[in-house]
Amino acid sequence: MHKKRTYHGFLKKYHNVYLYIGILVGCGIIAGSIMSSYIDVSDTQYLSSFLTTIDSNVSKYDYFVSEFFSGILFILLIFFLGTSIAGIPLISFVAFTKGLQIGFSAALFVVTYHLKGIAGIVMTLFPQVFFDLLATFLISASAIQLSMYLIYATSNREKLDFRKLTNSVLNDILICFIILLVGSYLKSTLVIECIKLFNLM
Repeated sequence: MHKKRTYHGFLKKYHNVYLYIGILVGCGIIAGSIMSSYIDVSDTQYLSSFLTTIDSNVSKYDYFVSEFFSGILFILLIFFLGTSIAGIPLISFVAFTKGLQIGFSAALFVVTYHLKGIAGIVMTLFPQVFFDLLATFLISASAIQLSMYLIYATSNREKLDFRKLTNSVLNDILICFIILLVGSYLKSTLVIECIKLFNLM
């Protein structure tokens, strides 16, 4: 009974994993910001155009479906990484890369648009990455905890409680899908309008 409680508590201690992921994302943001300073001005202007360019013929529904299903594939990829003992370093790298992309994009806004770039970060970048980060934090924490649980059970030759483990992970995946659904809808509606507004400034 004591060991079963330990497993359950071990599986649910996400706050320590959230802190670990937050440090990785934060380091990635800093690294991305620093990396942008080594790019030529011409390249910076070219890359920054991708941040605020929208295809005039884009269908909001098609954009929503594309964002939602790409997000689902990302969530499933992180989950499957968690089923491997080697999943922790791979998931850590993905979390760091997420931060790298955010830091790099934010720095491009500031370098290209100066003070206007801050408005661009708030109006266009932040709404795009907010829900993605929420889903990334949750699924990464769940997958890392799953991988640690497998390592712990294997090294101690203990029997896994697959029912409790499966329910916990499936709940996390379902919540991530809901977060992605909301985020994809906002990207295909509100964010597109915010980008258009930013381009008019």
